[in-house]
Amino acid sequence: MAYIKTEEVKEIRKALKEEFGKRFKFSVTKHNHSKVTVAITGGDIDFSTMWEGKAESDYGYGYFSVNPYYIDEARYGANAALFTKIVEIIKTAPAKAEGGEAWFDESDSMTDYFHTAFYFDVEVGKWDKPYAQVT
Repeated sequence: MAYIKTEEVKEIRKALKEEFGKRFKFSVTKHNHSKVTVAITGGDIDFSTMWEGKAESDYGYGYFSVNPYYIDEARYGANAALFTKIVEIIKTAPAKAEGGEAWFDESDSMTDYFHTAFYFDVEVGKWDKPYAQVT
């Protein structure tokens, strides 16, 4: 059963802050004790190509969701390394908490068996608050 403790989420926050310092501002939230969402809410990188073609008044302007299972340069360009590092931190940091464990996925969809440590999302911006680039 997917489950993540508050202490494990705190370790993710701490590891992100240690790795990226003041370069990025993150929102790390826990949902229903089974999912963590890490959103980059501000930083020095221009992600505007990800929502290119949308007007500022359109839904989704300043926001996009990263597919953590398929991060490559063709899809995310030079930002692929950044997203890969964030996913690595999400998967490993919970093990630093007392009684915590690293992320694992022993699911087998062929037999309808789903067993993972916890679920997670990586986003740039939030659906209700766009990413803010700071210089």
